[in-house]
Amino acid sequence: MSDRDHLTYSREVMTRKYAETYRKKEELKLPKRCGAIGDAAFRDNIRIERLALENGLRRIGKDGFRHSVALREARLPESVEKIGDGCFADCPRLKEAYIPKRLEKIPSGAFKEDRRLSKVTFADDSVLSRIGKDAFSECVELKEILLPPKVTEIEDRAFYRCKDLKSVHFPEGLKRIGREAFYFCSMETLKLPESVEILDEKAFFKCTWLTEVCLPVHIRRIEKWVFHGCNRLKVLEIRHDPEYIGEWIINRAARIRCYQGSKVDKYCQESGFTVEYIDGE
Repeated sequence: MSDRDHLTYSREVMTRKYAETYRKKEELKLPKRCGAIGDAAFRDNIRIERLALENGLRRIGKDGFRHSVALREARLPESVEKIGDGCFADCPRLKEAYIPKRLEKIPSGAFKEDRRLSKVTFADDSVLSRIGKDAFSECVELKEILLPPKVTEIEDRAFYRCKDLKSVHFPEGLKRIGREAFYFCSMETLKLPESVEILDEKAFFKCTWLTEVCLPVHIRRIEKWVFHGCNRLKVLEIRHDPEYIGEWIINRAARIRCYQGSKVDKYCQESGFTVEYIDGE
């Protein structure tokens, strides 16, 4: 059977039906003419350990490699522009992923519950701008992440319960950190860029290793419970007056450092939080 017979050809898509041809391969190599891998094409595959995909592949569909139980490395060619929701989710042996330069978004649940994933590398000239919902949720062995410079939004639960995640590089230009984005992560320090405008609800909930945080002055909204459950947090410093501050942004045992007479000071008085005033202005 020829390569052409293995594909369905409106846009040279490798469908689930024809993907069966490769069910016994440990290294996946596709015909050069293959421009897309269809939805769930290699879902539940039990043999593929490595991807040897060539430039020319542009898209991988929803659940393309979900629960590929032997897959150890997901290295995507630079030509890939889009991957679907859950593309590499629930791959119990996946350890490494490489995100190519043309991918603009890591979609919802792309690497969700990849419990051995420990290394994620982005192309140097990456155009990635968004980390989607649950993209790396419960990747419990992921210890660090160096986000590319064009990322502007980290969506809800993007790194939810990544309990070993200790080091995160946030790029200048980041605008929003979503709901429960870093719930129960292990950062000991948090350096947010000045560009951040929104910290959504529970963004850093139960990050129990944080001890002191200073927020950038361009943050407009601090939603409720952002740093609640951070049991070691002693000081949250807010040197400006955000448009909105939600309830219980810290535990009662922590204190907020701010300017006397500021909107934040009034918030602390009304909420019963301990205040420490900044000297100077």
